[in-house]
Amino acid sequence: MARSIREIADGMKADFVRSEALRTAFGLTAGYDPDGDAVAQAAYYDQNFSAVSVETCILYVVAACAALVENLFDWFTADVDERVNEDRYGRKGWYEKTAKAFQMGYPLNEETGKYDTVVEENNEALIVKHASAEANNGFGVKLKVAKGETGALSPLDTDELTAFETYINRLKPAGVPVTVVNRSADLLALDMAVYYDPLVFTEASAMQKVKDTVTAYLQGIEFNGEFTVMAMVDRLQSVTGIDIVEVKGVRAKHEGYGYKDVEYYNGYPYVPESGYLVLGDDIEQDIKLIVRQ
Repeated sequence: MARSIREIADGMKADFVRSEALRTAFGLTAGYDPDGDAVAQAAYYDQNFSAVSVETCILYVVAACAALVENLFDWFTADVDERVNEDRYGRKGWYEKTAKAFQMGYPLNEETGKYDTVVEENNEALIVKHASAEANNGFGVKLKVAKGETGALSPLDTDELTAFETYINRLKPAGVPVTVVNRSADLLALDMAVYYDPLVFTEASAMQKVKDTVTAYLQGIEFNGEFTVMAMVDRLQSVTGIDIVEVKGVRAKHEGYGYKDVEYYNGYPYVPESGYLVLGDDIEQDIKLIVRQ
């Protein structure tokens, strides 16, 4: 892991004062403790050199260059790891990359496992825009998919799902069952009190702002990412004119099931079963607006 400029600079300061030749050249004799640790050595340097001295300026330039090199190595390593995860057969990244490469209406080359016709990135044949793979309770792979852009995600239709499942089953490792999760958005129901400034909002505009802010937060969660009550409240309270948000309960449900409390959902933040989450109908919400005097 790359060190900060300060960490590198402190190490260089310690090495500087440990050098007997440099201490002699600069007359650093009073108060020096040869047995001091790196922190003490760096502090001794700071006692004897100004923060704007030539020596310190040169030291920090070198430290900044060293930090840049270390960060470049970290970025390179992370990029290589990501590419390996995406390209290695049967890994999580491979499933997600392969799912997004599905081309509706095009034949698959059985020998190469690829399409002979390469379409452009924005081609409508690339219907799977979002995909997330995970272990399916120790029994194969669960692959969540959705089509559409952020804010308008939807499940694949019947014909699309049939074609996609056939495609995945032909390419996946033999003996590994893949369960494709293709569902409508999970629904969120809120029970909370929101205190608003009447100089900024009317009751109606405050309600609309609350819904818009929650919707923006939900759309900003990456596909199959975690919803947390705290993050939602932080987003609401960052809005000018919304002063206090008191959450009494948050529930969510996915297709075919009833609502469950989000805060206690299996002891973890709520991860939508479909991979994405939207506000439920108004009748399911219990949002009380209170004027902040």
